[in-house]
Formats: sequence, C-alpha cells, structure tokens
Amino acid sequence: MATADVKPNPVKLRVGLDLLGEVETAGEFDLAASTLTKILSNIAQSPEADKFRRLRMGNAKISALLATRGVRAILTGVGFVQEGDALFLPLDAPLDSLQQAVESLAAQQAARLDQAQAQNAALQAQRKADAEKENEERKRMKLQISDDAAARGEPGWTAKAAGVKGGKAITSCSDIGIGNSGGG
Repeated sequence: MATADVKPNPVKLRVGLDLLGEVETAGEFDLAASTLTKILSNIAQSPEADKFRRLRMGNAKISALLATRGVRAILTGVGFVQEGDALFLPLDAPLDSLQQAVESLAAQQAARLDQAQAQNAALQAQRKADAEKENEERKRMKLQISDDAAARGEPGWTAKAAGVKGGKAITSCSDIGIGNSGGG
C-alpha cells in the first residue's frame, strides 16, 4: 500500500467522534478520550518520531482502546492505516486532522463534565428538597406530640389512635386486635 494515497477522512473522524460520544460508561469514555488525546498530541508535538506514529494492536492498552466504540474510526479518520499487527500514521499524512480530533475530544470531555456537574447539582437540589420536606414533617409531628401531651392533662381526654377502645379501657392484647385468629 502506498502511503501517499492515504489521506485523512473527515467523515470517518466525525463518525468516530460521534460513536465515542455515545459511549455511556463515563470511565470507558474518559479512558479512551484521554488515551487518544495523548496519542494524537504526542504525534502533533513530535511529528517525525516513528514511535508515536505506530500503535501495536497486540499491546494490551491499545487493544483495549480499540475495543471502545468509535476509536478505530477516529484513528482512521486522522490518517492511520493498518500495517500488519499495527496501526501506522504515514509521515506524509497532514496533521491538521490530528489537531481537529484533539480539539473535538477536549470539547466532548468538557461537555460530559458539564453534564455530570449539572446532574450532580440537580441530585443535590433534590436531596435538599427531600431533607427540607422531612424536617417539616418532623416539626409537624413534634407539634402534634406536644399538643397531645398538653391535651392529656385535660379532663375527659381519650386516645385518638385508630382502633383504640378508649385509652384506659385497654386491658389485653385482644382489645387492640393482637392475637385474634381469623381462621386456620
């Protein structure tokens, strides 16, 4: 295969970025995006270094990276070609698509971070609202308990609990329905 024929493919790059953006697991996305950013940035900083332009697919980290949706399309989109058991970026491949990929990855990471922070803020707001609701319920119950305590001192007070026969008339468990067998 002649390397002069290999050109970046902006459509594959866009599709790869879209596929990577659809990865639901935050850890998988973060690992893939940071590794890709490092690989592409190393090539952009040292364009003549062959060690950055060749990715051995047998390498465990590269193999795991390539297993993530969209990564192979991104690499192909910036101009990588497969040579045996490695992906290789030819020396004559233009580097502008590398920079575009790095910028797009950074934008995706920032958007995901913003989304995660917004979800966290919404969750915290919901928890705060729930806690306030519980506190209001506690206050209401405490007020009711103190009202009941004050009412007990009044003459003719009777219990208001459901199913109670009259407070002081309770003499056994069966008076409140405990131990009554409804059948066999």
